[in-house]
Amino acid sequence: GIGGTFQYGYNISIINAPASYIQVFMNMTWLERMGVPLESNMVLLLWSFTVSAYPLGGLTGAVAAGPMAIMLGRKMSLLVNNGFVIIAAALSGFSRMAKSFEMIMLSRFFTGVNAGVSMNIQPMYLAESAPKKLRGAVALTSASFTALGLVLGQVVGLRELLGGEESWPFLLASNVVPALIQLTALPWFPESPRYLLIDRGDKESCI
Repeated sequence: GIGGTFQYGYNISIINAPASYIQVFMNMTWLERMGVPLESNMVLLLWSFTVSAYPLGGLTGAVAAGPMAIMLGRKMSLLVNNGFVIIAAALSGFSRMAKSFEMIMLSRFFTGVNAGVSMNIQPMYLAESAPKKLRGAVALTSASFTALGLVLGQVVGLRELLGGEESWPFLLASNVVPALIQLTALPWFPESPRYLLIDRGDKESCI
């Protein structure tokens, strides 16, 4: 869950705290490029594009999740999915250094793709892999990790931690930590038995 639905909740939360700082960054970047500041409605429009990139990426990820789950398997799909977050973290982490607010927009899109894939494949993987008597409880952990992500995103976004004016790029890039945890831990987990039997036809591995 830490690299799955946790990311969904976490990435919804962390964008709220630095909103005003990112808008100032957009205005300052535009001023350096064009020599004139942006009007307030244009700053709001750019910020709207930045926020909207996340659900747009989520839609893209949700559409891609089905073919990924069949072609790569549930476990491998979740592992590959972390690549989107690593790309997103690099883009947002270096955006201020590169003086590019477009990198933040692209970062939010890739973060959304990660959320769209994980929200579909993680519950599938858990339901197919859990023992029958634990299946209901295990499947419910998807919602628990979403809530945990929301809470931790709010905590990390506090001004005293990573939500300050100087540290907001690190806040946006902090979603790489759950991705690295999952990349380290998930390879030790088994593949979904249903995938092995039905999609791969590998009865021996399924058993």
